[in-house]
Amino acid sequence: MSPSVPWSVFKFGGTSVSSAKNYKNCAKISLDDMQSKPENDFAIVVSAMGGKPKTTDLLLGLVEAASTRDDAAVELNLNLIKDKHMTCLAECELSPAAQERLNGTINDDLKSIQDVLRTVSLMKWNPAKISALVSGYGEIWSGQILTEVMKKMGGDDTQYEYVDARKVIVVDESNDDVVIEWQKSEENLQTFLSASPPKSSGTRRCLVVTGFVASNTEGVATTLGRDGSDYSAAIFGKLLSAKEVTIWTDVDGVLSADPRRVPGSLVLSEVSFNEAMELAYFGAKVIHPKTMQPAILSNPPIPIWIRNTFNPSFRGSRIYTSSMTHKQRDRCVCGFASIDGLAILNVEGSGMVGVKGVARRLFGTLEDNGISIILIAQASSEHSISLALEQKDADRAKAVLEEVFSRELKHGHISDVSVIAPASIVAAVGDGMSAVTGVAGRFFRALGESKINVLAIAQGASERNISAIVPGADATRALRAVHAAFRLSQTSVRVGVVLDGGVSTGLGRSLLQLLDRQRQHMIVSFDIDVQVVCVKGDGAIMWTDNGGSITDSDWIGALKGGKAKSSLQFMQSGDSKALSDKFSGVLLSDECSHNMVFDCTALETISKLHPGWLAKSIHVITANNTGISGSDELREELERAELGEGGVGEPGRYLKEVCVGGSLPVIRTLTDLLKSGDRIRKLDGILSVSFSHIMYQVSPPPGDDGTVPEGVKFSEAVKEAISLGMMEVDPVKDLNNEYSARCLMVLVSELGLGDLWNKDRIMSVCEKFIDSESWKKGEGEGFAVLDAEIEKRQAAAKANKCVVRHISSIDVGKSNVEIKFLDVPYNHVFATTPPACETFRFFTKTYQQFPLVITGQAEGLENTANALLAEMLNLMAGKVTATTRKGGLQRNASSAFLGKAPSSPTLRQLSPSSNK
Repeated sequence: MSPSVPWSVFKFGGTSVSSAKNYKNCAKISLDDMQSKPENDFAIVVSAMGGKPKTTDLLLGLVEAASTRDDAAVELNLNLIKDKHMTCLAECELSPAAQERLNGTINDDLKSIQDVLRTVSLMKWNPAKISALVSGYGEIWSGQILTEVMKKMGGDDTQYEYVDARKVIVVDESNDDVVIEWQKSEENLQTFLSASPPKSSGTRRCLVVTGFVASNTEGVATTLGRDGSDYSAAIFGKLLSAKEVTIWTDVDGVLSADPRRVPGSLVLSEVSFNEAMELAYFGAKVIHPKTMQPAILSNPPIPIWIRNTFNPSFRGSRIYTSSMTHKQRDRCVCGFASIDGLAILNVEGSGMVGVKGVARRLFGTLEDNGISIILIAQASSEHSISLALEQKDADRAKAVLEEVFSRELKHGHISDVSVIAPASIVAAVGDGMSAVTGVAGRFFRALGESKINVLAIAQGASERNISAIVPGADATRALRAVHAAFRLSQTSVRVGVVLDGGVSTGLGRSLLQLLDRQRQHMIVSFDIDVQVVCVKGDGAIMWTDNGGSITDSDWIGALKGGKAKSSLQFMQSGDSKALSDKFSGVLLSDECSHNMVFDCTALETISKLHPGWLAKSIHVITANNTGISGSDELREELERAELGEGGVGEPGRYLKEVCVGGSLPVIRTLTDLLKSGDRIRKLDGILSVSFSHIMYQVSPPPGDDGTVPEGVKFSEAVKEAISLGMMEVDPVKDLNNEYSARCLMVLVSELGLGDLWNKDRIMSVCEKFIDSESWKKGEGEGFAVLDAEIEKRQAAAKANKCVVRHISSIDVGKSNVEIKFLDVPYNHVFATTPPACETFRFFTKTYQQFPLVITGQAEGLENTANALLAEMLNLMAGKVTATTRKGGLQRNASSAFLGKAPSSPTLRQLSPSSNK
């Protein structure tokens, strides 16, 4: 071996060489890389053929079958091994001489194996040394096959050589662990290389090496154990002083989390050896810790690449000795891993405090019984010790400890030896965590916000790892929560939408369109992936079980009889309970921490479902105020659900901003004032969009030139409001103040006056303008009388330089609620409130003379849909970190818009002239 010649080491696993096609692919990958690095010599380490069944499994099965004298199983496995390799050789299209030679080698080896199996059968014994001898044949055959394929596909400028690693790597098996005899192994490799030097100075070398196998100090064939081929590659990397070792496998690299449990996991471009060891210990399957040891021991350390045989153009992950400080890393945490199938063993008692030898007896007893401890956590008071161990050992560990500490248990010095199972460890790993404040806070906050209880905690002194033990059932949800919290993936939000109509336009459809339009923007700017997984309408439901998001066009297409996409399910039924149960079930069917319902209806039947959703930890964002303004029983049930009474785990949040004022931040302003310690004295305002429009047309204020235009008839203004979609489904309810009464009831509840008032009582004291019979008569007698009455009232107001407005008010001091027509001066804020807008005034201890006023456009489906989306973003605030970008999501009052926001509410303090 010449130090002046750089070496590159490749390793191909069993999946990479599972067929003739894959052998050729491995050869092509190797030859392409050799062409790009003409100065390098190469060593290619290869595993036994993979596929189903794996060659190594078949060989081990032979020995096991022979030890039980199962001749049929022996014959079956021998035939499977022979057919697997003969088929591969035929499809490799080698030269006749090479194919004949390899056929003969494999047949001779199989005969040798049969001789060994006869001995095993006679002894009825399966010694480890025999299994090690037989199981290594797969690599021997695989190495010879790849050597011939490389010769066939490669050029004449390269010398391809098969290397039997049993003649190079020497290990010491005197202890339980396999220890490499580095000096003897290097001498063996030097001897091999010297025995067959390159034919000319321009000839390169390519060694094809058997993985997994080695010889012990007595010269007997053995193996390197689990992940032995990866280990072989690292060993040859050190022996050859290689510049790099590349492990070709069936994944793109080291991932930030298990992709089967965290769909948004990322391939890490660079990982330090320490980080990779931590991830491997906590369950990451890409590389075994022992594989990295030879690379770390080399001088200088050898970087290890993890790349995908089936995606060779992808860069993969580099594992190396990091020279960067944590301040130079773009992320303090590189990834997350977990260990499942564990139990927590708790030993606690006041008699442990300050007593020497307790820990020694505890750990010694477990060691004597062959029980391995995975994690240890002890309170600083020494009152308790918690251990994580495999669940299968938990009962045995509890029994032996109860026996050892029987005296202490009898006298109460140790109160209990208990087991909690099943449990899982979720670990955050990253060199950049060291000396960085707030990492543990973010980690545990993510678990807390996902309603996951932490059973025990441990952190190493290096600060490279934080481990939390959680209930086994919560492990996947915990991984997703912490993974998203450190921005290694988007935070998934699973959304269900309850629609207010069918095919016709409505708030629900506007929201669906908005969510679809904004989805990519929220991913880019907020790291939130909002997935509409369920949509429920009148007698129909659509859901997805395979990810993705339902769009408005999906829903409408299905309603009109079109065929739903393969990823979507659609069902129509008259059983509303079945539809509701399915709706909730879909939301809770995935390990997601953030499940939400958007209620876009005005139906009391839907509001009655709110408590159940909250109890199941589903957040409810509602434009439907029939629940919180409904019966005393329903309001009490909602209050109990918000407090978590009767539910399992933490309740969902109830977000009702849109229930009053649509897109205006009325409830938020009210609650902020109350939180600040201010005292609310009075609230009043124009709460009804329809009456805002109607009365502006009937009793208009002066124009810019000071002249007062003529108003229209009340009945005509009502018809116009209906045509513009401003009225309730039943206009009589709107005209008789039911909508305004519901809004007032919401505010009454927020002010703590719910025990004194309910919607029916509010309705009993407010003016009623028309009954159902009059409405049915249309322009007949009922409307004629009402038109005349309103016209008379408007004329009187005009004579006093006033306009008539529909005003709702709450006098907190007097506990009084009113909804009625009032005359207000031309320059009053209520007089100048534009049609289809609403205005709210807050008279408080702080705002006594000049009230706090919110006014703005409350009408419009898009505005209200934006307000619902903003409520979701408010809920997620703190769970994600927004990224500022030009044209990004803009917040205005309680609404969210893309790009330039439409005309929005304003929050201002009135001047004296506008507050008469």
